[in-house]
Amino acid sequence: MMRYALLIAPLVFAVGDWFAVAHDRRRLEYVGKPATMIALLGCLLFWMRGPHDTWQAPWFLFGVALSLVGDVLLMLRRERLFLAGLVAFLLAHICYTVGFNPTPPPWPSFLLLIPIAGAGALALRGIVGGLRQGDAATMLLPVGTYALVISLMLFSAWATLFRPSWGAARSALAVLGGSLFFISDVLLARDRFVKPVAQARLWVHITYHVGQMGLAASILLPVG
Repeated sequence: MMRYALLIAPLVFAVGDWFAVAHDRRRLEYVGKPATMIALLGCLLFWMRGPHDTWQAPWFLFGVALSLVGDVLLMLRRERLFLAGLVAFLLAHICYTVGFNPTPPPWPSFLLLIPIAGAGALALRGIVGGLRQGDAATMLLPVGTYALVISLMLFSAWATLFRPSWGAARSALAVLGGSLFFISDVLLARDRFVKPVAQARLWVHITYHVGQMGLAASILLPVG
């Protein structure tokens, strides 16, 4: 449990960022959001000095680093940088997906594709409708590709439940992290392309940060 205590550092920065978003303190947000991910990178680097999944950890390190790049690009709030931020996060999800899959997912886990594909299709349906009705039709392909990749990441996270080598605690962290990251992105897309969601930015940041912490902490192997 002491190793997980390192998450206090990114959590403190994350809470500062949530406060900034809730009270529209942009300068504080510009510090808190990237600082959270930098602190999480520090956690990963420290954890990699002890018992950890040697396949998963480097991929997740790249995933957090790419997420930091995506955060900065989206935080600047410039339309021309939105696609670049989307690409950074798409690459991050690819890293997470590869990290979850040193071997193909166990066959029983493929049953999870049914509810995950259904949830993804339901979320994407409203977003595609919003893109077509607005002036963002050119984003259909990038957003559709991103939706496919993040759904694969979510499936890979849940598939760890069927990997005996993972154990219950690590799988729980993976499922929590992947699910919250998925929810964060769906909220962001609906708020941006469909219709405004109450307190959307705050909930996007909360689910995103907690999700990233869960994913990062899942690299740890049990001690003893």
